[in-house]
Amino acid sequence: MAQNIEAAAPVWKTSIIAATILGGILFIGGIILAILGSSAESTFTLFGTEFSSTSVGVALAFIGAVLDIIIIQRVLTSVDAASKGKGMSRPGDPETKKPGPAR
Repeated sequence: MAQNIEAAAPVWKTSIIAATILGGILFIGGIILAILGSSAESTFTLFGTEFSSTSVGVALAFIGAVLDIIIIQRVLTSVDAASKGKGMSRPGDPETKKPGPAR
């Protein structure tokens, strides 16, 4: 179990750092664009969440925030699964049953 966590830790750390940097850049850039008054009709669906706005800055900030939340959530789910010895399962995956004695 500890070997799983140690082996995957660099990937998790890199993912968290990259998501934080990229999401932060998008979020701050979006706020700057919103303050400057950049406008354009934008509608998109990101990870099942539909978003519509007339401000490019607000849309960019939304993308940055969703990116950070999704990636951090998935990394934490992987850490939790690895710490429980389940490997890299995700919520909603069918649980694997261990063979036991016949009844």
